Amino acid sequence: MTTSVSQFSYSVTVLLFTLLCTPCIAWELEHDDDGIKVYTQDMENSSFKAFRGEVYIQSSLHNIIAHHMNIESMKLWLQDCSESEIVQKISDREFYVYQRTSAPWPVSDRDYVVHSQVSQDPNTYAVTVTFEASSSISKSHEDCVPITRLSGFWRYTPKKEGRVFVEYETHADPAGDLPSWLANSFVVDQPLGTLEKMRERVENNQYQLPPEISYIVEPPSAALAIEK
Repeated sequence: MTTSVSQFSYSVTVLLFTLLCTPCIAWELEHDDDGIKVYTQDMENSSFKAFRGEVYIQSSLHNIIAHHMNIESMKLWLQDCSESEIVQKISDREFYVYQRTSAPWPVSDRDYVVHSQVSQDPNTYAVTVTFEASSSISKSHEDCVPITRLSGFWRYTPKKEGRVFVEYETHADPAGDLPSWLANSFVVDQPLGTLEKMRERVENNQYQLPPEISYIVEPPSAALAIEK
């Protein structure tokens, strides 16, 4: 009974988060090449679009999660990220991360602190990492414009044939003055560059899952979904 309630609570939590982050406005396909799709979406009460990236990566679930959870190394693959560090750890499933996003001159860099949480669906074994700009913890360099409105998620869903379906969705208000050409290119270039670098790194390296996140479970082969 306890397990059933837990599974139900997880499903409801993820559904509500997804609905909050993704209003009922159609996604528009902006890029579809080399196995990577990028979509954008107009957001209510915002002049900035949300983006969504999708890709299949040849990897075990443990390998790709170990890669993601090395927060300090995110600056090596998260497009335009020049700094990344955990500023406060609540638990192995919840923490606050500071990141700095570089911008081309003369636009100022942006930085922010996000509250991030990790969970795994007990039915699909999908691992979801949510993030939202923190209102309780702040950190910003003097030469940066702080971002206070940002939310999204990463979802890693294991599939057959040793592949993982990766979904990356974000909506942010970059604050301050930002040229329209930069804003419009960012929502495509950022997820595209991020997923290209992630795929290259994960498919060509083996990463060790830290003991503190050993709660992430590899699915039995019989439980894997077949890709559409």
